[in-house]
Amino acid sequence: MTTHLQPNQTVLWHTADANRALELLQSDRQVGLSARQVQERQQQYGLNELQETGGRSAWAILIDQFKNIMLIMLIAVAVISGLLDFFDWRAGELPPGDVPFKDTVAILAIVILNGILGYMQESRAEKALAALKIWRLRACGLCATGKCGK
Repeated sequence: MTTHLQPNQTVLWHTADANRALELLQSDRQVGLSARQVQERQQQYGLNELQETGGRSAWAILIDQFKNIMLIMLIAVAVISGLLDFFDWRAGELPPGDVPFKDTVAILAIVILNGILGYMQESRAEKALAALKIWRLRACGLCATGKCGK
């Protein structure tokens, strides 16, 4: 029994077993697709290629580090602390020996350090993902007209 896919039919391929997937795709486990089937499917669906995205730019990765709600809250606390210290300093109300803006500097140092570490980690992850994409291209294979290859 051959089942043909309807244009509006959605198949959850990751849940289908191999035999069902082969049946739905009208393929054969041993032979694969015929040369004619390959040509027809390439005309209908295009080449079997993933669309490459350029990845994120270094600036986008850096900016993303400061979009975290906790960091935004820390920046807001640093600004409020800085304003309070500024007004106390201008009014001469700082206790003797107290260093103005120490809390602001400490909070902003933590925010900047977090941004740098996050940037470094995500940059490395982007490079690793790019390397995996290259490796994936070399490791994929197919079977058609009774021959299997890469």
